Amino acid sequence: MGLRGILLIFLTVVLSVFPAYSSALDQSKVLSLMMEKGMAFDQVGIIVEDENGKVFAFNEKKHLKPASLTKILTAGTALELLGTDFQFKSQLLMDGSIKNHVLKGSIYLQNNGDPTFDSRSLTNFLTALKNQKIQTIDGDIVIDDSKQFDVQSRDTKSWQRTPNPGNYPLFVNVDPPPNVEPGSRSWKSAKKRLRRLIALNEDYIVYENMVQPDLWTGQDFLLLLRKSKIRVTGRVIRGKVPEDSAEIAVVNTPLTLVIHNMLKSSNNFYADMLIRNFAAHGGADRINMEDGIKYLDSFLDRVGVSHEDYSLYSGSGFTHNGFITAGALCLVLNHLRAQPNVSTVFYDSLPVAGLDGTLKHRMRRTEAVGRVHAKTGYLASLVSRSKSTDGVVALAGFANTSAEKYLTFVFLYNGRLSPNLVRSVFDKMCVILVTES
Repeated sequence: MGLRGILLIFLTVVLSVFPAYSSALDQSKVLSLMMEKGMAFDQVGIIVEDENGKVFAFNEKKHLKPASLTKILTAGTALELLGTDFQFKSQLLMDGSIKNHVLKGSIYLQNNGDPTFDSRSLTNFLTALKNQKIQTIDGDIVIDDSKQFDVQSRDTKSWQRTPNPGNYPLFVNVDPPPNVEPGSRSWKSAKKRLRRLIALNEDYIVYENMVQPDLWTGQDFLLLLRKSKIRVTGRVIRGKVPEDSAEIAVVNTPLTLVIHNMLKSSNNFYADMLIRNFAAHGGADRINMEDGIKYLDSFLDRVGVSHEDYSLYSGSGFTHNGFITAGALCLVLNHLRAQPNVSTVFYDSLPVAGLDGTLKHRMRRTEAVGRVHAKTGYLASLVSRSKSTDGVVALAGFANTSAEKYLTFVFLYNGRLSPNLVRSVFDKMCVILVTES
């Protein structure tokens, strides 16, 4: 008997163990695809549902690491807790008075948790100062993040892939040692190195690894002021905004934009900052990840996910700790799609096969292009001298079939096969869903 015959016999036995769901989906195709590529069944969790219930389920209750599929939960919590109309508000304020183009007082930067706040936001603040005709600030640049999180003591490094003119991913990282003080010679060298990298590329996004992000932001603003010939007599310091301060400028960022950017690009920093914002929204004084995770737990309670089906430690999934089941993720996806106030925002924020986000270069030239909206997940194997940990490849979202039927699906893999091989299997599964369901 040949290999194909053995495979058919094995599949017959396997399929007899699992319930037969009413659907046009050929379950044997999915299983044979996994076997042909060497995917061990005990390392996979799969579930597919339509409007009538399960179409296909395989290890749906198995505990598996979700990697960036965790961002689905973070997005759902944010949309329901904060609301689709929520906006992050960053302010530039001042005390004292302006006379003869001199501000006799300090300026204050207060971010209030906007994870997108960057040099473009600082440029908006700079424009507001210019409109006030201020040429000298006779005071300090005060950074108030007293309402903020535990970011001063944590590593905020976040990698971001972004296309450059050659259509290859560009990785830009400015990563000074932890003892580098903002404004020091080493800090200035890092800035020069960054500018040289940026000069070579037209399209870029930069995430920096820093241990004092508030002071770094203040130093960046000081550089912008000096380049614009605005003199500052004081220093960049930490402090609180006085009650009698006056607002000079404000930058508002819609939550919907943050969700869109987080899911399309799988941004870890955005996700973990959103978790901290949940705790801030709840009025906590000293905010940390543990406080925020409680709100994610509450969201899953409302959805109906059992506590036995998950254990999570971050909003991004950038950790080998924790687990969730494919069934639990499917329950969340169906819940979000059923909520009229959040479904459109969530669905439109997911990467689209062959078109954008982390699925831009996947499923091209197949029937799945434009028909699959899904979140990707990847976490490399963790290897040390004492042990090796399974890596993660995942995909979950919605498929619009050629028969105009909508499917919800979750594919989870925890193992040591090549990530590209597993991605190719999942992509082929999506094509099967789109064409044969």
